[in-house]
Amino acid sequence: MNRREWIQWLCGSALATGSVSVWPASNALMRQYDHPTPLRLPVLPADCGPHPDYKNEWWYFTGWFTSPTLPEPFGMQVTFFRNAPEVDLRNPSRFNPDQLIIGHAAVSLPSKKRLMHAQKVSRAGYVNDYIRGGKKALELRLGDWTLQSEQGESWLCNIQTNDFTVQWKAKQTQPPWFQGLNGFSQKGPTLSESSYYITLPHLQVEGTLEWDGKRHAVTGSFWMDHEWSSTVLSPNAAGWDWVGLQGNAGQSIMAFRIRPKNPNDPVIWKYAAQRDNAGHVHVYNQVKFETLQQWLSPHTGIRYPVSQALHLDDETYTLIPLFADQELDARGSTGNQYWEGAVQVTGPSANSAWGKGYLEMTGYDRPMTL
Repeated sequence: MNRREWIQWLCGSALATGSVSVWPASNALMRQYDHPTPLRLPVLPADCGPHPDYKNEWWYFTGWFTSPTLPEPFGMQVTFFRNAPEVDLRNPSRFNPDQLIIGHAAVSLPSKKRLMHAQKVSRAGYVNDYIRGGKKALELRLGDWTLQSEQGESWLCNIQTNDFTVQWKAKQTQPPWFQGLNGFSQKGPTLSESSYYITLPHLQVEGTLEWDGKRHAVTGSFWMDHEWSSTVLSPNAAGWDWVGLQGNAGQSIMAFRIRPKNPNDPVIWKYAAQRDNAGHVHVYNQVKFETLQQWLSPHTGIRYPVSQALHLDDETYTLIPLFADQELDARGSTGNQYWEGAVQVTGPSANSAWGKGYLEMTGYDRPMTL
């Protein structure tokens, strides 16, 4: 088994089954995780960096780019994950994975009508791979992929893949949005099903995209999520539908639903809020995702509701995918398959252009595990 196969096996086991041990198990010596609590809320810039005592964490960027040398706008997603596997702390091996680093990157070019994506996985401390805070809010290296931020107000990212290379800098244009209860975001009926969750919407981004032998200067607007937790999903959860939407007038909508394993059961948890360009937040009472169009993946056989109507109280927003085939096969890293795509948004008035965003759907093939 070579290093790549070993890492994929290790990460797949850690994230798909929740346990890795090459040492006799002992519950008393297994890793103990911290858990989010509304009694301790996140503070910036101190919480921009990694939280290694929590099981899962991600820095997630999605948005739309334009370029004077490309015929139409396109979408981009870059996510870096940190995972603390349930390893036996007695294992003295330097290969015992204290922290795993995972990266996903995808470009949605309408001319291709299919997602170009790549993934990486390694353990912190292997060669030059690391994830740390300290002098800078965040410094992360995963091979030739990097993400860094001085104080959480601007972010530098470099991604090199076989199909494309992107470099961009994102600058904050609006104050951070602390989701839920000042950053404590509940994901289920119990407080233990929760995360710390901070959003930076409407990031101003500029950079370059190299693709098909050509280099393009690009500009755009990004949505950034930083989220960390140790227990997010209910045991009865299959997965989630989530949207991060950016309005043309500076508004932002975040909404999600946690779907049950039994599709005939009620939704386990749902939440939606809108923030206007002045920073005022409205939390909706009624949240409903309605399927408008399904797409059957020819790659995996999974069926996704790629176009949906998002009903929020008396408002309705229609999500229209840039194109249907925006499925990401991450079985080589996080062990799952999901749909993550650029969408155009109309509403709340009929057929009125509201903005753009991203729709993420997990657990449509089998229950999601974190």
